[in-house]
Amino acid sequence: MRAAIFALFALAACSEQPKNKFTFSDVAIRLPHETAQFPDREGVEAMNANCAACHSTSMILLQPALTSEDWKSEIKKMRVVYKAPIDPAAEPAILA
Repeated sequence: MRAAIFALFALAACSEQPKNKFTFSDVAIRLPHETAQFPDREGVEAMNANCAACHSTSMILLQPALTSEDWKSEIKKMRVVYKAPIDPAAEPAILA
C-alpha cells in the first residue's frame, strides 16, 4: 500500500506544469527580392523549373565549379535525401 501511495505522489510531482511559462509568437521575415538570373543558354529552362523551385538563383550561381559527375551526385542527393521532384528528363539539360 505504501508503494502505491508513493507512486501516486511521484506521478503527481512529475505531471506538474513547468514554472517558467513561455508563449509562441509569429515573426515575419522579409527577404530581399531575387534579382539574379541564370545565363541565357542551354538548360536554363530546366534549371528554372527544377532547381530554382527550392534554391535562389544567386545561391546556385555561387556554388563552386563542379564536374558533370559531381553535379550528377548532387542531383541524386537532392532526389534521394531531400525528396526534390527533379524531372529525370531534365537532368541532361541541367548538367549542360
